[in-house]
Amino acid sequence: MWLLLTLTLCVSLSLGYEVKRGCDEWTFDSSNTRNSCCSRCKAGNRLVSRCGLDVTTLCEPCENGTYTVAHTATSCRVCTGCISPLRVKKQCTASADTVCECVEGFQCGDDSCSFCFQLCGEGEEPTENRGCKPCPAGTFNNQLHHHCVKWNSSCPSADQQIVAAGTAVSNIVCADIKPTEIPPKFYSNDSYPGTTVVIAIICACLVISTVMLLLCVAMHFLKDKMVKTPPEPQKTETAGRRLVPEPEQCTFCFPQEESGSNSSLLMDDKPFELVV
Repeated sequence: MWLLLTLTLCVSLSLGYEVKRGCDEWTFDSSNTRNSCCSRCKAGNRLVSRCGLDVTTLCEPCENGTYTVAHTATSCRVCTGCISPLRVKKQCTASADTVCECVEGFQCGDDSCSFCFQLCGEGEEPTENRGCKPCPAGTFNNQLHHHCVKWNSSCPSADQQIVAAGTAVSNIVCADIKPTEIPPKFYSNDSYPGTTVVIAIICACLVISTVMLLLCVAMHFLKDKMVKTPPEPQKTETAGRRLVPEPEQCTFCFPQEESGSNSSLLMDDKPFELVV
């Protein structure tokens, strides 16, 4: 018996299973005290016999490629195979089934990942056969694995206008209407161009007048520097004094008195009398 148990354990280890053989919980048969009845096998074991003389023979490990999760199951299940686009994430053991996962570009269809579906990107939508197809004309999709939706037919606001059409990955693009810098009624007014011309002429005249005034002032100062100032008349010492005419030279004159001062003669108002 011990030889059989050793051989079974060696076979289990060679197959990649680390399973302990035997019954985990048992009771004695009330009708026969020599018999033991197993109520719970160890993990990865199936129930071979309910009661027996040897408890270790009541349960035995599942064979390679099978498993069981029930502690009182009488048979083992076949391990699940991961078929593309599934791949093995965790190998099957005597106490657990195979764990699968989807390859890149696919996603599990349920919690146990029993199947995969293709992961659709932007501009695509999923199909009934778990594939993807491009968005039809007039629709778009900008999310991962989502159905395409129709473009908007107009902008959400009356103050907006469509500036770009929709694509397979985007909706229509709207933008605010830019106000004109000058109201249109200004352009329809016939006086508007004439006013501009008048203003331009006035500005030109002001500039020309200013330049001419500056030139005249500059020329005036230059002229004053070039012309010499005439000398002022000299004041004579005899100004304010009465001039006395000099006596004429005569060939024959009365002799003058020697006595007395000449000042009396000079102050006399009578003119000199000449005797010929």
